[in-house]
Amino acid sequence: MNLTAIDWVIMFLYFAFVLGIGVFLKRFMKTSTDFFLAGRSLPAWVCGIAFMAANLGAVEVIGMGASGAKYGIATSHFYWIGAIPAMVFIGLFMMPFTTARAPGPCRSFCGCGLMKRRGHSTPSYSP
Repeated sequence: MNLTAIDWVIMFLYFAFVLGIGVFLKRFMKTSTDFFLAGRSLPAWVCGIAFMAANLGAVEVIGMGASGAKYGIATSHFYWIGAIPAMVFIGLFMMPFTTARAPGPCRSFCGCGLMKRRGHSTPSYSP
């Protein structure tokens, strides 16, 4: 596969645009909490949409399409048997444990943060 000049220009413009947004928004970020958690200023529904957007990334969409082309409709059972029940389980049973005592409007801890709060040892890079 050979890339033409227009392909390189489009890639350069895309990377310049993304880096430009990063440079512009850098002045609003004071700490790592500001960057990773938006300063804990987001409502829970925005956090949920961000989770779903990250969960349904391009690799999964392209991979499921390729798997569907190879194996047919049986590929859809990945979601019905695996992913959807797992998301329901996490939403109903695990989220209450991680959000019960979390500070801020989003009221969310990661698993490491919850374990650290309970006094268990966690990796040194956890929040």
